[in-house]
Amino acid sequence: MTFQSIVLPMSEDDPRSKTFTYEGHDIITLKKEFEREYTIPDPQTAQEVIGYYARRIAEAVKLPAQFAVLAPKVREFFEQKAFGHAVDLNDHAIVKAMSTAVAHSVCVDVFKKALQALTIEEQTPQLLEPARLLSTCQPFPWSRPVWEGQKCIFNLVPCDNDFEREFAKFLDNAKDVTAFAKLPRAFGFTIEYTDTSTNLRNYEPDFVAIDKSGVQWLLESKGQENVDVLRKDAAAIRWCENATNLTEKQWKYLKIPQKEFEALQPTCLGDLKALSPVLLG
Repeated sequence: MTFQSIVLPMSEDDPRSKTFTYEGHDIITLKKEFEREYTIPDPQTAQEVIGYYARRIAEAVKLPAQFAVLAPKVREFFEQKAFGHAVDLNDHAIVKAMSTAVAHSVCVDVFKKALQALTIEEQTPQLLEPARLLSTCQPFPWSRPVWEGQKCIFNLVPCDNDFEREFAKFLDNAKDVTAFAKLPRAFGFTIEYTDTSTNLRNYEPDFVAIDKSGVQWLLESKGQENVDVLRKDAAAIRWCENATNLTEKQWKYLKIPQKEFEALQPTCLGDLKALSPVLLG
């Protein structure tokens, strides 16, 4: 495991971070009844600090069972690398330096980046099981908006919001769409992607559709966008590329921003190409 880290200062922490103030308030009047200041005791051994950091790192990279493996690596990091030269972890000054907020931030960040690079590996796409039909999805309760679609295998299209309902209505009425479906969570279809913090996440696309030419579409109706949307788009595009290569059926991805959809007022799937979404093919 290769580490890239700043050299930690061998100085004591800010004394203000070693205390906290507790205030007691009356639950009815909210009047403050008393105030007490507590001092957080310093760790006495390096092993206490190492154990704490190892647990935080394991939580950060979602590998809680790897504490026993991480702890020796954390010890090696502080003993050989963190301070720019080898140090004696039995030295109380070193223990204090290991306990600073800076040391905590640097240690967890260094290990998180190194481990995430090792735990997430892109693999060669392959078909692991036969195609799974939407008709195998078990019935499930739904209390949000629905659309009574004619081209959908479900008797009601389960929508998460009003825009999805409007989009389901559009697909149902589009002359170049032969069939469509909202992908319910109960069906369990997800696409893996890494977020901006390089955590492995699962993305759940909104709709699938088939047009008259036989092209199969993965459709994402998007209201608000966050920092991970582009990563989800990229993952969906890769999925469509892989699905096309592995199944010999053409898949395309289309993202439909709500504002642009409402401004365009499309009547068929082909009209959506006039938008400026992420589009495959």
